[in-house]
Amino acid sequence: MKPILIRLTPILAILLLAACATAPKGPPPEIVRLQQEIGRLRADPRIAANAPEELDKAQAAIDVMATEGRRLDEPMFRHGIYLADRLVQTAEAMGLARYAEERGKELGAERDRLLVDVRTRQAEQARREASVAQAAAESEHRRAEIARADANAALTELAAMRSRLTELQTAETERGLVVTLGDVLFEVDRAAIKPGATRALDQLSRVLTDDPDARITIEGHTDSTGSRDYNLDLSKRRADVVRAYLVTHGVDPARITARGLGQEYPVASNDTEAGRQQNRRVEVIIDSSVAR
Repeated sequence: MKPILIRLTPILAILLLAACATAPKGPPPEIVRLQQEIGRLRADPRIAANAPEELDKAQAAIDVMATEGRRLDEPMFRHGIYLADRLVQTAEAMGLARYAEERGKELGAERDRLLVDVRTRQAEQARREASVAQAAAESEHRRAEIARADANAALTELAAMRSRLTELQTAETERGLVVTLGDVLFEVDRAAIKPGATRALDQLSRVLTDDPDARITIEGHTDSTGSRDYNLDLSKRRADVVRAYLVTHGVDPARITARGLGQEYPVASNDTEAGRQQNRRVEVIIDSSVAR
C-alpha cells in the first residue's frame, strides 16, 4: 500500500504548483465531505489504531486541498479531490484488514487455550469464532489487495489513454475522463462539422475503439447567446452529430449516450467573447470503470 501513497502524495504537490487564483473563504462541499469522512474513520477505533500512517497521509492531502485547492482550476481541483478520496479509501481498507487480522490472532490464541477441554461448549464456540474471524481477515486482505490492484490498473489505464489523447484537452473527474472538443468543430449556430475539423474526432474514435468496454457520454454545450430552447436544441444536434461521426468510425452505438445541455453549465463567463467561446463546446466523458 505504501507505494500508492508515495505516488499519490507527490501528485497532489504537483497539482498545487499549477494554482493560479486566490481561494475564497469557506471550504467547497467536496472538502467538507472528505473532512467528515476522515473524522468518521478517526472515530472508529478499529481504523484509528491500525492505520494511523494512512490516516495521516489522507488528512494531509485533505488539508492541502482545503487550504490551497481554490487556487486550482476546475479540472486540477477535481483531480486533487479524486486523489485525496483514494487515500481516505485506502486508509479505511488497510485499517479494517489489520483489525481483522489481529482479531483473528486473538481468537486463535483463545481457541488454543480452550482446546485442552474440547468437551466444553465454550471451547467449541471459540473454535467457530476463530474460523469466522480468520475467514473475515482473509476476506479483508483480499479486499485490500483488490483495491490496490484496481487503483494501479486505473492509474495505468488513465495514463495510457491520456498518452493517446495528447492533442486533445482532457481532465480526470469522478465521472471518468472528460475530453473537451471546443467550438472549432462547428460554425456559429451550425451543427455540421467543419470540413477539415475532424482530426480530433479521428484521434478520439481510435482511442474508443481500442477500449471496447468503456461507456461514452456526449454532452453538447452552448453560450448564452439566443434563447434557452434554441440553445438546448442546438447543443443536442451537435452532440448527435459527434455521436454519428464516432459510430461511422467504428464505435459501437450501444456504448454511446448523447444529450444537449444548452447554456446551463458554463465553464466561463458569457460576458466576454473569450468566455463564450469556451462555453461553446462538446464534452465526451469516457467511463472505463464499468469494465471492472
